[in-house]
Amino acid sequence: MERASFNLKIKSVDEAGKFVGVGAVFGNVDLGGDKIMPGAFTRTLTAGKQWPLLYQHNPAEVIGTFQAKETQQGLMIEGQLLLSDPTGAKVYNLIKNSVLKGLSIGYDTIKDRMVGDVRELLELRLWECSVVTFPMNESAMVTGIKALSDTDRQKHLKSISEHIKAIGRHQRGIREHLKSLCDAFDDDAAGDDLALIEDEGDDEESKAFLMELQTLARQAQELA
Repeated sequence: MERASFNLKIKSVDEAGKFVGVGAVFGNVDLGGDKIMPGAFTRTLTAGKQWPLLYQHNPAEVIGTFQAKETQQGLMIEGQLLLSDPTGAKVYNLIKNSVLKGLSIGYDTIKDRMVGDVRELLELRLWECSVVTFPMNESAMVTGIKALSDTDRQKHLKSISEHIKAIGRHQRGIREHLKSLCDAFDDDAAGDDLALIEDEGDDEESKAFLMELQTLARQAQELA
């Protein structure tokens, strides 16, 4: 089961422990490189169905239930905290006082596709929703970044550095694969492959990268 985290935008919370928030934002790329597309939950949602509401994705800490429905913005969550449960009561107070703002959903991926470096999630099976401290989605961290401790801030900066290194590894991999393709095909075939790739580049960054790939391809052909 996978997880995706988003900002808990509380629209209402009452004394009975009921709250309304956004459990998934459509079209927003999270730090894991995933983007949930509109309609991804259509098949998994049933009117009136109740799912377990967890605390920090811990199946041993069920703090309530929730219902879900899709809107234009994303997956809307209507939650009911169990105030008779000590953890549920604690979470209620933290939400009410704007200490906890994160929601994270647990799901299975049924259908997806890669668009560049982004994995678009087309169909998902929902399992649970959790109230969490640190959501994965970047938009969830913006409002609370100033309140982070120095230790937490360093953790996030380290994660960003690791993502940058991963991008570098992917780029080097692309260069190596392109070199292998150019070694395997004749000049005309390699030119056709590059033309197909060039059609996909719209922005200036893509064009610059394609020029670099073309230069590498020519060098590879000279070495062949």
